[in-house]
Amino acid sequence: MLHEVDELDQFRITVQQLEICRDLILDGGETKWRAALILLDHASEVILYRIVQGELEHDDFTRKVVPERYPPKRRSKINRLFQAKLDVVANTHRLPTSVTTTLKILHSYRNAAYHRDRHNPAVLPILARVALVATADLFSRTGAGFKNMGIGGFDEPVDWLQRYGLENSPIWFESVAKAIARQLKAGVRPRLAIVIDGFAADIESRIAGVSEVLNELFSDGRTEDVDATLKRYEFRRVRPELESTLSQRFRTLTYKIASGHGEEVTRDEYDAAETEFRTAYDREFENFQASCRYKDLDSMKDQLPLLKSEKNFRSALARYAKLDEKLLSFEESVSRAHHEMEWWAEMQSDIARGK
Repeated sequence: MLHEVDELDQFRITVQQLEICRDLILDGGETKWRAALILLDHASEVILYRIVQGELEHDDFTRKVVPERYPPKRRSKINRLFQAKLDVVANTHRLPTSVTTTLKILHSYRNAAYHRDRHNPAVLPILARVALVATADLFSRTGAGFKNMGIGGFDEPVDWLQRYGLENSPIWFESVAKAIARQLKAGVRPRLAIVIDGFAADIESRIAGVSEVLNELFSDGRTEDVDATLKRYEFRRVRPELESTLSQRFRTLTYKIASGHGEEVTRDEYDAAETEFRTAYDREFENFQASCRYKDLDSMKDQLPLLKSEKNFRSALARYAKLDEKLLSFEESVSRAHHEMEWWAEMQSDIARGK
């Protein structure tokens, strides 16, 4: 009985989270839209977590007689990454592409707002509304993570279900979730024209922001320098483990010298280890195909009229998602480059002043 009460309480908390998000969105205002996005991402990840835990537990049982579906390496990825959880649930519950794409954008945007205090006011009200619709759809299609589960009838009404006219209903999670989701989405879904205008304004302003920083860092306008910098920071982000892996021998010798045992390391040995590391790293860098080049900013600008001319939500969302993903890579590289170049300039200024 205790297990059933816990499930109903977890279901209630999820419903009330979505209600709070709906209230925040309809109240309006930058702070409330941003708070709604963060809470919606949390609610969606909790639902995904419940489902994947059930999947992993089921796999633990069935792998004794059939091949496992989730081997250790994949399990680790599922437990750590939102996208991996989403992929599992999209497959097991046949989520529509529009739902998975929106949830992916929501999670990315939530990370920027929550961890890096970055958000674009131009898209906040639109993204908050479409994110609520997608999270409500996830809630509806999965029964909040309790799909095909239910709790019998009740002698007394369930007070918090009164607003949905379900207080005396048997709690069959999936059917109750569908009824609640329909009411949560009512009056929230924005018109297509508003969605497209918001998406376009977001992309346009972010392209302008990236261009402004790049023009500041590279005032001479040499695109080859811009591309080299973008490639370097993207490479470091995509292959973060490479430097540590390739430099292991070189670092071991360096640590030995730093610990006072330099007499055990010959100059030739040290130089050979460093050359080996630099050569291997440079070779990997040269072979790396960067996804961001300066000319891509113009290509993204050319995509804006196509985005503005989309005739349905699904195609508009798909085009926006591709542009958003590309811009995220640009923004991460440019932000890091700007930070490190400013730090270097300040250090050189301090040295010049004798600090």
